[in-house]
Amino acid sequence: MVHHDEPPDPSVSPQDTVSTDIPAAQTHLDPQTHFRPFRDVGERSLVASATRFLGNSGFYWGPLDVEEAHARLASLPVGTFLIRDSMQTDVFFTLSYRSADGPTSVRVLLKGRGFALDGSKHAFPCLFELLRFYMMSPKRSLKQPYRGSAPEKLQELCRRAVVKTYGKENLEKLPVSTVLKDFLQSYPFSI
Repeated sequence: MVHHDEPPDPSVSPQDTVSTDIPAAQTHLDPQTHFRPFRDVGERSLVASATRFLGNSGFYWGPLDVEEAHARLASLPVGTFLIRDSMQTDVFFTLSYRSADGPTSVRVLLKGRGFALDGSKHAFPCLFELLRFYMMSPKRSLKQPYRGSAPEKLQELCRRAVVKTYGKENLEKLPVSTVLKDFLQSYPFSI
């Protein structure tokens, strides 16, 4: 897997990272993220969950700008995609993918209690359901995630195979150790 910096954890507010030993005059630190403030706890939870899963996906590239994302995708097969941070303050994520016409980027919007691609009427309660929808649609705009050129770890490949075989909803029922269940549930998607 290829990763840049760890993605920001949207569940941690800048106030949580300020030490109490710092004098009050020095506590006006700029947040470490460009993300806008959350409207409510449900929205924060939705984005925090997506960010946590994305961190284990291998195809989340964090603060990758559009030019670099498009350069990475330019020579890859049509349908190859990655998720990156949006550079817009009112949008959390951007989906960049290789279309037949070349690399394209689409904002992933937070609509109500779900995620939707900019311009789409379809919204999903989970970012990975959105990706799966576009991978399974007749147009098959998305085919495979781009995880970089380094070989994937065997444990990552095995985790996706187990999830694909048994399904996300059956992971808790598997007769395996708690540690293994936790590992499987840290990325319970076969994408």
